[in-house]
Parts: sequence; structure tokens; C-alpha cells
Amino acid sequence: MHPALLPSQTPCPPPAAAALEGGWRAYRSDSVSQALRQFRLANRLCPDNLDTGVGLGFALLRSDQVGPADSVFLSLLARNATNSDAWEGRARTALRLGDSAAAIDAGRRAVTLAPGNAELRQLLDRLSPEWDRPVAPAPRRPTSLQLVSRTRGQRFEIVTASGWKPFYPQGVNLGVALPGRYPSEFPTDSARYAGWLDTLAAMNANTVRVYTILPPAFYRALRGWNTTHPERAIWLLHGVWTELPPGHDFEHPAWKDAFQVEMRRVVDLVHGAATIPPATGHAAGRFDADVSPWTLGYIIGREWEPFAVKAFDAGKPRGTYRGRFLTLSAGPAMDLWMARQCDFMLSYEAATYNALRPIAYTNWPTLDPLTHPTEATTVEESRWRRRSGRGSESKKVEYENDVIGLDPNLIQPTTANPAGWFASYHAYPYYPDFMMHDPGYAKAHSSEGQSSYFGYLGELVQHHKAIPVLIAEYGVPSSRGTAHLHPQGWSHGGHDERAMAAVDARLTRDIREAGAAGAVLFAWMDEWFKKNWIVIDYEIPLDNTRLWHNLMDAEQNYGIMGMYAGDERTTPKLGGDIRRWRRLPSVQRARDSCTSGPRHIQMGWDESFYYIGVELPPSRFPWDSLGIQLAIDTYLPRVGQHRLPRSGVRSEIGFEFLIDLVRPDSARVFVTPEYNRHDSRIDPRTGDDFGRFSRRPVVTRNRDDGRFDSLFVITNRARFGRDGSFFPAGRYDRGRLVHGTEAASTTADWYLDDREGMLQLRIPWDLLNVTDPSTRTLLFDQRTNGDFGTAAAGEFHAGVVIYRKGKKPAVEAALPELRQGAWAASGFVGWRWSGWTEPRYHSRLKPVFDSLKALWAAPPSRAPTRLAPRAPSN
Repeated sequence: MHPALLPSQTPCPPPAAAALEGGWRAYRSDSVSQALRQFRLANRLCPDNLDTGVGLGFALLRSDQVGPADSVFLSLLARNATNSDAWEGRARTALRLGDSAAAIDAGRRAVTLAPGNAELRQLLDRLSPEWDRPVAPAPRRPTSLQLVSRTRGQRFEIVTASGWKPFYPQGVNLGVALPGRYPSEFPTDSARYAGWLDTLAAMNANTVRVYTILPPAFYRALRGWNTTHPERAIWLLHGVWTELPPGHDFEHPAWKDAFQVEMRRVVDLVHGAATIPPATGHAAGRFDADVSPWTLGYIIGREWEPFAVKAFDAGKPRGTYRGRFLTLSAGPAMDLWMARQCDFMLSYEAATYNALRPIAYTNWPTLDPLTHPTEATTVEESRWRRRSGRGSESKKVEYENDVIGLDPNLIQPTTANPAGWFASYHAYPYYPDFMMHDPGYAKAHSSEGQSSYFGYLGELVQHHKAIPVLIAEYGVPSSRGTAHLHPQGWSHGGHDERAMAAVDARLTRDIREAGAAGAVLFAWMDEWFKKNWIVIDYEIPLDNTRLWHNLMDAEQNYGIMGMYAGDERTTPKLGGDIRRWRRLPSVQRARDSCTSGPRHIQMGWDESFYYIGVELPPSRFPWDSLGIQLAIDTYLPRVGQHRLPRSGVRSEIGFEFLIDLVRPDSARVFVTPEYNRHDSRIDPRTGDDFGRFSRRPVVTRNRDDGRFDSLFVITNRARFGRDGSFFPAGRYDRGRLVHGTEAASTTADWYLDDREGMLQLRIPWDLLNVTDPSTRTLLFDQRTNGDFGTAAAGEFHAGVVIYRKGKKPAVEAALPELRQGAWAASGFVGWRWSGWTEPRYHSRLKPVFDSLKALWAAPPSRAPTRLAPRAPSN
């Protein structure tokens, strides 16, 4: 590409004109060094001609001399600001120099002067899809203070035509990462956001919270909704996101400057007055939708890790802070730092837009200002372990959840701040463990019954007597897998969608009754990129979690809007359209299609499951006398377990997994001992775990003893309280299979359709140690430390056995057919799935939509908090 030549401003003598023409001929033929020599000659002979400078600039750029090229174009523009070629050159050099904003500005000027420059338009489209949107005039600073929301006592208020009225935020955290996308790959179309807002409004939500800056399309959609539905306006709680600072130094100059730049950008975009240049991992564009009339407040920062706060506070004296809008009379370093940052954001909005609104920082129970006697520190736990004879070292591998805190009560609004201040907490019922172990919380009852969660919330609200407490995150996920067990069943996962809806509704009511100022549910949609501690080591490569849906990962399944793998029209459903199961690829057929045993094995896959369909005679299966086994080889066909328990079948193929369907209420997946990735042992005498949790190496080995392990995993580690109370470890069996239709339970794993004679199974990839189905990667770890090892998947092989129960189990039938009670390797047909780079998915609303819609339709009320007294600690 080269610029179109404009008429020369100053005629050049023939030698210069010849050099100029020769330069362009060489440029077009990619002889860049020759072009550079010719343009330099032309520019020396005819320096006042802009065309010679343009040619020289582009030749320098093509030869990777970006700085000199930029200087040439800037010099040309200083002489003549109407030269479109010079503006294009400036756009391209600015882009190479990393200044996207300058590149867009220069490109816009070039296209204005030369509208037919299609190549430059394409470049600008890639940089910023909204580059050609008209620039709105900067808003004028009002002469009077703009105040649309404020805090009063323990509640929020919003301004209306008739004055101030109480406002109870009831809403949703808006995560927007679609399947296959990184969290920073935001949707950019207003129609999608408008549809989401319409759905949230139909749910009777009045608030939406965002963690970070979203694309301009979101704010335009929000303004559009609120201006056309003023009686059902959706208020915005806006976050300011950042990661941890280098070395846990929150005063790190570059890091803090970037955080404060982000704060200013959030304020500007809320007022429709921001232009943000493209940058990796960030939304960009022209933010011209003023949503400040519906911005309830700001919540800055993130859930800070306690070790980072502890490190920053260490060695620093307590201090005071007296800002324009917030003060802190005496507090630790991190509390002071949070006060300064919040005051910085308020001061910027006041100075620039003469506006204020309530502000808070993100907090969570791990950093709450309360004291939790059941939560020992690492040092305290080590001491109790020594005293009890359990070893001298603490096995704590999680955060210290009561070692340090942040207290919003330390910060007070000044008389210049009528907007006020509030506390914001992410609070879930299942973590940290003091939520469940604290005897005072365990005795607490809401109007609906016992609730340790209610007990915690009540104490938190009572601590913050003078300010509102917003529960800015809460909820449970509809995942098959569980990451943390809760004694009341409000666990971190393990809920089908109906149970999720019931629990979320109960938590919502408990939050209201405990006296909180509002509740914002987590989250709008299932986000596949998310990761959870119990599976993260086995999602390899980690970057690919966005490409598949791990039903064993609780974090991926919080959404009101479910994101489901596969094509909605063709995905097999347990107990659903039998034709979808019959369309699965055929793997193995019995020679006798009328046999009384298994007749046909079919297999399939999607981004969540490995599907197996087994055709059986269409009649009621006699579970009282017969059982079904499916043996699965996932890696190295000749290596694995060569004998099946119960049935006693021997096989030349070695199996890693066994599915044993004893009866509908007793079915499990088992794994060979060497391929079991979890050490789930708990001492039966003491309730102590063995502190390892992961078993290494994780490989397949030859065995002929019929032994398979269960898939138990420890979710709740054994721990001590500060007074020496011991809390035993908790675990659950990941391999337990639930029988039923998907219509009955979304966590169902298998179903036997007696009428159609079809055994239907869907097994989450993670249960089979598939670390990334999109790249066909399996767990195969021959190491004892470091990252877990993997292997490329080959073919799967599967066999089905129907066995007779009793003291002397016997084989009734099998597929492949047995020869002298054994399977020959030659009798198996392999199956493989194809990988993918773009996932298929479909979406629908979960039942929690309806449960909260009904709940949120009623006007919020706050009953007096009733708490049982906390049990005394030693």
C-alpha cells in the first residue's frame, strides 16, 4: 500500500521529479532500500515539496525506522495540516509506537480528507469500531451539586420527582464473558446488552453491578432502557478493577497511577465524557452515554488477599487521613490507603462534574473486622497440632481468614459529602469455615429457621450500625461438582437448578431480614473461563477453560442465564427425545441384534460431556437381580485394570474407569488406584486428613486384581479453632451417579429408558481425567512435583457387562462378546472425538430467574435482626 499522491505544492526540478517517481516504483515493488535512497535524493533536491517528504516517511516506516518516520510526518503536518497522506502516515507510526489514541485521531483526520481510503478505514475499524462516531461536546460542569443517591443511616436513598425515597438495591452482578471468550473479550453490540437489561427488568431487578469498564454499547443500552422506562429504571453500581500490586506494595507508583487513571475513566464514562484508546484486556471506544442520573454508587478494588494486606500493613504505624470528602481518625495502613483512594475518586467527580454519589471498597468475610474464634491462624493451628500429637506443622494451604481485617467503620464522610459512605461485602454461606463452625452463628434463626448465614450477616450489620451494608455478591452455583460442603446443604456447588433457585431465594430473604441495605446476586450468566481451587490443577492448559464447560467446576455455574454446551436442537437429553440418542455415532454392535443382552454401543461428545448410549432389550430391567457395568479405557489400550470386580470379567484391554450401575439409587464411577488424582483419606479415629489432597504420580498401570478406587475428594480440610476445638475434614464422592431425567434434575447423570431399551449416560469430561477436551488432552502425570503432566488422547474403548448379583456373581451378557469369560483386544472398536477452537453453546434462563422475580416483586421489608448470643471463646 502507498498513499495516493496529491498535487505537488512546489514543482520539483526534473532530477527531483525523476527521483520521486523512481522512489514510488521501488516502493511498489518492495525494494524498500532502493525506495529510501530515491526518496532521500528527491527530498534533498526538492525539500519544499510535500510529496517527497511523504514518500520518505513511508519508506522509513517500511524499513522499521518508526521514530524517524514519525518525525517526518509530524514535520509535514506542521507545514500543511490538510495533507491526508501525512495524516495516514502519522496514524500508522503512532500505532507502531503504541499510541492508539493518536493513531485513531490521525486516521480520522486522514479519512475526513480522503473518504475513499478503504484500507485505512479497515485499519481504524480494527482499532476502534466507533472511530467514526460523531464526537459529543464535553459536558459543562453544573453550577450546583448533582446528587441522585445518598446513604441515610443503614439504607440507601434515591432522588425522585417528589423528593428522596428509600431504595433497596436488589440486582445482579453482570459478568459478560460468553463461552469461548476471555473475560476481557466483551460483547460490543448494544442489542445484546439491551436484551439482557430487558430480562433483568422483567426479573424485577432494580440494580446491576459491573466490576470493570464495559464497552460503550453497554452504557448506551442502559441509558436507552432507563430513559424509555423511567418507572422501572435499573441503577448502576460501578466497580474499578485492578490486580494486586507488585510486591504487595499498594503505594507502588506506576501501579497506583494506573489504578487512579482507571478511577478517573470510570467517572468520565459514567458522565458520557470518555474516550478510551484500545489496550489489551480493556474496553475501548467513545463513551458518550451519560448514565450518571442512574449511577447509585461506586465499589472500588477487589477481594484483596489477606497476605497482601498483612504485608502492606506490616511495620507501618497507624495514621490519620483528612480528605475533602472522607476522613479516618486513626487506622492501619491499608484502611488509610482505601480511604485515600475513595476520596480521590469522589474529589475527581466533584471537581470535574460537580457530582457526588455513595462509595465503598470491596470487602469480604476473610477481611471483615469481626473476630472469629473458630478460625485459627497458621501459628495457632501449629500450636494446637503439637499439643494434640498430630504433628508440629500446620497443614493450612488456604488463606488465613481471620488474621487481619479492613473496617469501613473507620472511615467517615465529611460535612462536604452529602452522598455518604457504605460497606460492601461479598458474602457466601459456605466460606470461610467460620460461617459454619461458629457456635453463635449456628444457633441463629431467621423467620424461616436455623441459618448460620443469617447469624453472620446479623453480626456484620450490627457492627456497621451507622452505615449501610450492601451484600454485593452472594449465591450458590448449579454445578455437578462441589468445592466446599455446608451442613445445611448450602454448599459451594452440587445443586441442581431447582435447588439453586430455592437456596438463592432463601439467602436473599435472609439478607433482607438481617438488616442489610441491599443484595446483588452473583451472577448474570455462567462463565466458562472461571476456575475453582478443587479442579484448577487439572484444567490443563488453563487458558483453555473458556473453550469447554466443566460441570465439576463450581465457579463456572452461578449464572441466572445458563450457558450450555452443544447445539440445543441436537444435544442428547437424559429421558428426552430418543432420536437424539440413536443418532450418536455407532461404535459396537452385537452380532445377534435380538440378543437379550447389550445390542449396540454408541458414543458422542459435546463441550461438557462424554455420552454413551447402550441399546438393551425394551423391557423393565430387573435391578433386584441384575446390574450393569461399563468399563472404559481412555489411554494406552493394553495398560490398565484387566479384571472387573463383581462380574469377574477379564480383558486384554486395560481399563482406567469403571461405571457400576448396581441399581438406580446406587451407581458410581470408579478409577484405577494409580490414576486416582485425589488423596481423600481421612483418619477414621480422629477425623484428620493427611494434608496432601493431590495424589502423584497419576498414571495408568497394569493390574489384574479387580481393584478400582472411588472418586472421593476432600472439600473441607481438617482444622483447629483458636480455643483448640477440632473440626474434622469433610469429603464427598465425585463419582456418585444420579439416575433420572434432565427434566427432573439438571444434575442427573444417567437414565434407563425401559420402554425404548436405551441406557443413557453423560459423564463430565473432568470425571475421566480429561484436562481439556478441546485439544484432546488427558491427565497423565509421571511427576511428583511441579505442574501436572498430560498426554494426547488416542481412542477410547468401552465394554458393557450385565451381571447377576448374589453370593456368586455371574455374567449374563456382554458387549463385545466374551470368549471363555474374557474380552479379546480385537473385539473392541475404538472411538475418538474431534477437538475444537470455537465452542458450540446455547443459553436459557434457569429457575432462579422465576424464584427471584417473584421475591423481588414484593416491596422489600427489613425485620428486626434476631441473633442467638455468640458462644464464649476460650
